Amino acid sequence: MDYSDDDVMLDNDSGEDNYHYTDEDEDDDGKDSNYEGIIEDDSSNRSSLGYVVLKEVDIHKHQRDDIEQVSTILSISQAEAIALLLHYRWSVSKVQDEWFTDEARVRKLVGYIAAKIDEGPGCLKVKCPEPSCSAAICQDLIDKVTNEKDKEKYDSEEAHSPVDCETVAQWILKNSDESENTNWILANTKPCPKCKRSIEKNKGCMHMTCTPPCQHQFCWMCLDPWKSSCYRCNKYDPKDETENKRTNAKQAIDRYVFYFERWVTNQSSKRKAMQDLEKWQSVQLKELSDKQSTPETQLQFTIDAWLQIIECRRVLQWTYAYGYYLPSNEVAKKNLFEYLQGEAQVGLERLHHCAEEELNQFVYNTEDTPKNFSDFRNKLVGLTKVTKTYFENLVKALENGLADVSKSSTDSTSSFKRQKKAGGSKSSTILSNDERLAEEMQLDLYENIE
Repeated sequence: MDYSDDDVMLDNDSGEDNYHYTDEDEDDDGKDSNYEGIIEDDSSNRSSLGYVVLKEVDIHKHQRDDIEQVSTILSISQAEAIALLLHYRWSVSKVQDEWFTDEARVRKLVGYIAAKIDEGPGCLKVKCPEPSCSAAICQDLIDKVTNEKDKEKYDSEEAHSPVDCETVAQWILKNSDESENTNWILANTKPCPKCKRSIEKNKGCMHMTCTPPCQHQFCWMCLDPWKSSCYRCNKYDPKDETENKRTNAKQAIDRYVFYFERWVTNQSSKRKAMQDLEKWQSVQLKELSDKQSTPETQLQFTIDAWLQIIECRRVLQWTYAYGYYLPSNEVAKKNLFEYLQGEAQVGLERLHHCAEEELNQFVYNTEDTPKNFSDFRNKLVGLTKVTKTYFENLVKALENGLADVSKSSTDSTSSFKRQKKAGGSKSSTILSNDERLAEEMQLDLYENIE
C-alpha cells in the first residue's frame, strides 16, 4: 500500500522526519498496531478531519511494509529501497513508476553518496544507509561510484562562498607558504590605544572596552575609537608613498597581512560563536526558559540568531580572500566591494552584540536588564532577518563579479532614490561615481529586505 506524506501525522518537536526504525519499536505483546483500533476510536472525527493520527509504532510498521514491497518488486536490497523511498518521499507508486520508466536515470538521481556529498562536510563521515549497519563508507568506494565533480566536492575545503574553489586553493596555499613569516605579527593581545595595557580578545564581536579605570572603547581590528557610524577598518589603506624607505616587497607583505589578519580573526570569531551556541543550547537556553516562563520551543529565535552569526562570520571571513585577489586596477569594483563589506560588518556586529551581550542580560538578570522580553524578541528577530537578507544579497553580488559596477550611476531613477533616502538633501551631488554606485546598491539590498 502506498502511504504519502499527507496520509499521516507524527508528533515530532524537532520538525524533522524520522524514517529510521528498530525492532524495539514494536508492541511489547509482539503484535503490530494497525489502522483498525485508531479508526474505531474516533471514526466520526476521522471522517470530518480527513486524516488519521498514527502512533510512532504504526509509522514504523508502514515503513517496513513499504521497504519490503519495494525491495521485492524491484529486486534490490532493503538499503537501496530505503534510499529510493527517502528520495520520493515514501511514495511507493512514484518509486515504481520512475524505476520502470528509466532505471538508470533513477539510480543516478538517487545516488546515496552523491546526495551526502551535496549535503556538505558531513559526507566525510558517511555510513551505510542500512539503519542496523554502522559501517563507514571509505574513500576507495567513493572514488569508484562518484564523478569528478562530486570528487572535487568531497576533497575540498569547507563552504567558502562567495569565493570560488580556485581562489580558495590559491589562498590556502599562500597562507601555508607565508604563515611562518607572519605569525609573529598576529599576536594574541593588542595594546589599548589609550592606556597601552595589553588586552586579550575573549568575545566574538570587535567592540572592545578596556578594563577600569581606563574603559576606553575601540575596534579590535583597527584600534580606532569605536564609532558604529563610521566603520572603515575593512578598507586597506597603503602607507604614504613619500615613505621611500618602504620597498614594494614590504608593501606586498603588509597588504597580505592586512587581509590575512581579518580573515583569521573572523574565522576565530566564527569558532567562538559555535562554542557560544553549544553553551547556549546545553545550559543557558533552559535558564532563560525558566526565568521567562517560556517553553524552549518558543525560544528558537535565539538559536536562529546564533546560527546566522556563524554563517555571516563564515561569509565575512571569505570576503577578505575575495578582496585580496580583487585586481588593484579595478578601482570602482574595489570601492564598491569595500563599501558593501563594511556595511555587512556593521550589521553583523550589531546582531552579534545583541545575541552575545543583551541576551545574556535576561539570563543573568543584571541591573541593566530591559523589562520587556517581548520587545527584545522582536528586536533580535528583526536583526536576524535583516542581517540574513543583506548577507545573502552580498554573496550574490560578489559571486556575480560586482556586475552592478558597470551600470550607470547617473540615471534618473537612481538619482531619485538617493535624494529620497537623503531626505532631499543636495549633499549627494558631491559624491564620487563610485560612492553613488555603492549607495545605490546598498539601497537595493535594503529594499529587498523591506
